[in-house]
Amino acid sequence: MKIVYGSRHYGHSGGMEMNKNRFVPMFEKPERMDQILARLKDVSFGELVEPDRHGLDAVHRIHDPDYVKFLQTAWDRWEKQVGAEGFAISHMFGMRGMDKKPGDSIYALLSYYTFDVCVPFVAGTWNAITDAVDATLTAQKIVQSGERSAFALCRPPGHHASQDLAGGYCYINNAAVAAQAFRDQGAARVAILDVDYHHGNGTQRIFYERSDVLYVSIHGRPEEEYPYLMGFADERGSGAGDGFNLNLPLPKGTQWKDYGPALETAIAAVKDYRPDVLVVSLGADAYKHDPVSAFALESEDFSKIGRMIAGMNLPTLFVMEGGYAVEALGINIVNALTGFSAPTKD
Repeated sequence: MKIVYGSRHYGHSGGMEMNKNRFVPMFEKPERMDQILARLKDVSFGELVEPDRHGLDAVHRIHDPDYVKFLQTAWDRWEKQVGAEGFAISHMFGMRGMDKKPGDSIYALLSYYTFDVCVPFVAGTWNAITDAVDATLTAQKIVQSGERSAFALCRPPGHHASQDLAGGYCYINNAAVAAQAFRDQGAARVAILDVDYHHGNGTQRIFYERSDVLYVSIHGRPEEEYPYLMGFADERGSGAGDGFNLNLPLPKGTQWKDYGPALETAIAAVKDYRPDVLVVSLGADAYKHDPVSAFALESEDFSKIGRMIAGMNLPTLFVMEGGYAVEALGINIVNALTGFSAPTKD
């Protein structure tokens, strides 16, 4: 399996996030990638590939161009209007009835285009965003060219970002950009399987009214877990997309005995859809010691996830999402990849 990785993400560091009742250093940090790279090396798995540069055309197929421009210019605006010290985050959020499109004020732009305080901007944020897109599209091209699988090892993650909103560490929805790229290059149907602990509200919103991309997510119950207002089981899609969105929410403390059957249900839905290609939003925050999650999977369970996904026998693109128990992250992610790549038993 080729693993596409770029190092420009290191500049996206130094922000803070709200966790419970206090600001803390970001859990989404460069060390996450270091742990995965180290584990890949330890087990001699995969071939590292540098990302090609792809520009923004594929991004604009998913995201509003004004929103992308905001992401590109947010730090420069903050530096000019506020000062270079610290990091940029919104001081408020546009609420119901407060939806006038903003002008040049960085405070107004942050309010309009972000939905929580977990998407800080620093000087290196835009380079990290574009590096993640480039890694994802390079890996997408590898699968498009006929290889069985590829892994976009990238940060920041993407599945909480919608057409015009950033949140939950996510700015550009890498998995959605890849899914659209597969469609644009000839795939009639694309399935996205999201195994991150948190619901991919951005991915759901992007494809909710479409039948050409199936979205299936296993995640913590929104009644008690982020993002709270989306991810319910009765959200099945609308219009042309009715029936092409499947949410499988599970309670806090979920172990493999309940997660495994949910994954079987997810896989059955993907098989019934008969996609030409599969995109996996690969998060490892369902791990029992993850600091921002509440499932209880063991490290060996990620190998099972990989093997079950492999059983669908589909061209598969893995895109890195969450996972914040840094010391175990490399083991958990590489377990999923090696489980997928393991020879099948006759």
